[in-house]
Amino acid sequence: MKTIISLILFFLMIYTGCGTTGGSDSPANSVKDFVAALKEQNPGKAWNYLSKGSQKMYDDLAKNRNQSGKEYFEKSVSNVSSLGLMGMDFEVINEIKEGDKATIEIRSKDQSTSELYSIKEDGVWKLDYARTLEESMKKVE
Repeated sequence: MKTIISLILFFLMIYTGCGTTGGSDSPANSVKDFVAALKEQNPGKAWNYLSKGSQKMYDDLAKNRNQSGKEYFEKSVSNVSSLGLMGMDFEVINEIKEGDKATIEIRSKDQSTSELYSIKEDGVWKLDYARTLEESMKKVE
């Protein structure tokens, strides 16, 4: 009987992935966890904190480079400072949830602010980096 229970637990751990596949318990933490993974120099882990739409954005960008979106992402964020304000030390100063979407406002030590976006997918919050880039481009136009 113990063997059967052990086997069931073993297969449950395999089925659930033996840990997190990415995602956070709050919108603010989706940003913090993403940046923390990059600061740990673990872009593969950071990839798992990106929304499906953000991963698709990198897949689309990588098509002409004979790379996967994940490979392209990992190379493009090898230096955390390439993320602008997110790559600096920052604090979350506001989080506004609207259903499964959220806006997170961060402020750096030099008092610069930026809005980032998060989306809830499969029960966890993920950084919507594609929307963040899209919204920042609108401000430039």
